[in-house]
Amino acid sequence: MPAEPTYKKLRIFIASPSDVAAERAKVGTAAAALKPLADFIGVALETLDWRKALPDMGRPQQAIFDQLKPTSWDVFIGILWQRFGTPPGGADPQTQKEYLSGTEEEFWTAYRLWEKYRRPRMMMYRCTRPVSPETLDPDQFKKVKAFFAEFDAVKGAHPGLYQSYDTPEAFEKLLLDHLQKLLLSYREAEKQPPLSPQTLAELAPPKIPDTLPRRDPFFGRREEIDRCRRALGPQDRGWGIIIDGIGGIGKTALAVEVAYLCKAESQFEAFIFASAKQSRLDPEGAKSRNAAVRTLEGFLNETARGLGQPGIAQLTGEEKRRALLDALRQKPALLIYDNLETLEKTEQEALADFLRDLPQSCKAIITSRRRGGEGAAWLRLEQLDWESGRAIIADEMSRDARLAETLRRAGEAQWRLLFDETGGSPLALKHVLGLMRVRGPALTLERALALLRKGAGGEADLQQFIYREARKELGENEIKALGALSFFLPSAAFEALMATADLSRTALEVVLERLDALSLVNREAGEERYSLHPLTRRYVRDELLAEATTAAETGTRFAKYWLEYAKRYGGSRKNYPTFPRLEAEWPNIEAAANYLWERAALQDEAVGDREAARMLNDLVGALSWWLWFGGRWDEWAQWSARACPAAAALKDWSVAGRRAYEAAWIYYQRARTEEAAEWTGRCAEAWARGGSKSDQAEVGRMRGLVAQQRKEYAEAERLLREALVAYRESGEDGNVAIALNDLGVLAHKREDYEAAERFYREALELAEKRGDKEGQAIYSGNLGELALDREQWAEARRRYEQELLLAEEVGRVDLIAHAKAGLARVLEAEGRPGLALPLAQEALAIYQRLQHSALTATQALVERLRGAAQKSGEEKP
Repeated sequence: MPAEPTYKKLRIFIASPSDVAAERAKVGTAAAALKPLADFIGVALETLDWRKALPDMGRPQQAIFDQLKPTSWDVFIGILWQRFGTPPGGADPQTQKEYLSGTEEEFWTAYRLWEKYRRPRMMMYRCTRPVSPETLDPDQFKKVKAFFAEFDAVKGAHPGLYQSYDTPEAFEKLLLDHLQKLLLSYREAEKQPPLSPQTLAELAPPKIPDTLPRRDPFFGRREEIDRCRRALGPQDRGWGIIIDGIGGIGKTALAVEVAYLCKAESQFEAFIFASAKQSRLDPEGAKSRNAAVRTLEGFLNETARGLGQPGIAQLTGEEKRRALLDALRQKPALLIYDNLETLEKTEQEALADFLRDLPQSCKAIITSRRRGGEGAAWLRLEQLDWESGRAIIADEMSRDARLAETLRRAGEAQWRLLFDETGGSPLALKHVLGLMRVRGPALTLERALALLRKGAGGEADLQQFIYREARKELGENEIKALGALSFFLPSAAFEALMATADLSRTALEVVLERLDALSLVNREAGEERYSLHPLTRRYVRDELLAEATTAAETGTRFAKYWLEYAKRYGGSRKNYPTFPRLEAEWPNIEAAANYLWERAALQDEAVGDREAARMLNDLVGALSWWLWFGGRWDEWAQWSARACPAAAALKDWSVAGRRAYEAAWIYYQRARTEEAAEWTGRCAEAWARGGSKSDQAEVGRMRGLVAQQRKEYAEAERLLREALVAYRESGEDGNVAIALNDLGVLAHKREDYEAAERFYREALELAEKRGDKEGQAIYSGNLGELALDREQWAEARRRYEQELLLAEEVGRVDLIAHAKAGLARVLEAEGRPGLALPLAQEALAIYQRLQHSALTATQALVERLRGAAQKSGEEKP
């Protein structure tokens, strides 16, 4: 066996104050860049400075000398700019003068050795770049000038030659040249033949730093690629782009593909990739990655080394950050930092500060499961589209004939099913195909689908491969948190998850950190919300549902939380300021309603779970006003129709009647008169068995509205006046105003404008007296419509503007549409169709969503306005 080559070690000592830390780092960088040449010559370059000394007692400078042995130095490199340094507490043994700085003592120690032994080689460098007045210390600068004055050949105390430079990059270039010449002179002294220019070029460091991983086949994501390229272009003023999304969705693959596209066009001069990803998934299972970067320092060090500047990695704190930014100013680079969510929050913030300070010529791509970061574009990576998934399948088929035959026999329809079952996750899709390739004909596509659908039940399930190792690390609290999170769609706020999991705040914080580290939970940065990928949710729910009691307890806590939430932020028309909170959490609230509906297990007049049925009715009741105001009329109709028989099964006739009344009201607003009449009948039947006198008045009112819609005006007037009398007797001013408005609408339809105005005005006065902004909006809008029919344009405009202002404040979308349609009609009457059209289109969009009775008339209005605007040239055809 051949002997290992032996190298002569050249020890390079660096003396410099803190203001030239970047230059000090570049000495190590230069030594690393020259390593191929040094190895070829048989020399090992070792850089030394005070940081290599271990902590010890005594005078610090002497401790440095005792450990780093000045007699072992082969080269002394001194660097000075504006600072000379601080006194080290020692004196020159020859002159007995106190040293002015540690750098000076190091210089004189080396210089005395050079005088005696012509060793070490003395290489001094002076920085000449301008000094900022804010940082200039005149006394320190005078000492620097005095030191270099002593290099004078005649009068100097240490005559010699030093070199000047103005930037760290110029210093690096100068030093590389000097150290290379030093190595070549050593080769010559050793009687070795000179190197040819070609050999020297081959031993030079690479010109384009590149640490990108291998480029794999990539499919789809054209729009996402374009967005990334725009963010990385010189015209974009941000520092780059953040790609986030759930695990396995393809964030890293996209970042690497974009980097290679940039490289192909020579957009940058360096491409640096650093990843905190700690494992990868192979068909054989999860494999750890030992090279993962775990800290902010690790990312900065990888960047420095990737740039060919390992000396920067030896620096610390702000010196490292400043030196790295200086290096990036000279080398336009694309930085790809992968899986950044594994860093601590403080380190993420520090890295964000670093990225905001990137030179404009540099850009960065960040991949993370957390949303966040200022000064950059943001891209949420969603599931892959089917065409791209199909391309992945075709690519895998091209690599394995046996897999290709298996998939061809299954047919493309089955491919699509496979893709859908993976939730559009490229990782999951490739993993299943990899399993099929490894296992061969035994694992058909049908069996792979069955394993996916089976969830945690199959030993060979994809989920088991993904979650098996993580499952071993899950304690009781982790399982509780995951089980709770699986009920949330699409994500959970911390407080909601804490209540559902039945964990304390501290316990849940610890659990979420662990689950995040295991890549089982997706944390949405900046919002403190948590979610699961569909595959993870399926796995967790299967595990959770294996224990029915645990599932029921967790589901009940989930439903109770959202019931209390709905009561707190809904529950009354007066709570409109908090209705947006219900809108923000609607997917979870609806999930709770669905859970309660399933638990109630209603069959005919029997109910399976009475408590679930009761909670369902309480939830629907708490949501009703918001569903109405916010325009979720389909959901309101659905849940009112479901909750009504559930309440009836509990013989809670008052609530059953209320749910039926709400259903009737929606159908009335949609001019579906017969269905409104049917639900009014159900309401009357329920309230006949358990309603109040006020409830009976409301039934009469609803029958009057149905009669009005049928144009049975006499019957409508009788019923509505009876309701008004009942409301007056009960002293319910709010209902009195409503009944007056109903009578006003009826009079309006009969074209009895004076009676209509009296009713509207009396209703408006009551609403103003009560501070009822919703009522004021309704009655102002009706007065606006009356003024419009009377061709009183200014009055109509004033009333509609009042309605719009109040309707937007309370958030009732049908009134917003009514006001905008009314203002559009005013503008139409004034001959301004171009201004009217956008308002009418906005009203139409709302009415289409609501399927409102005014939809047909508003469609006609939009068509009239569009035609008039085109004719007048206010809108292009």
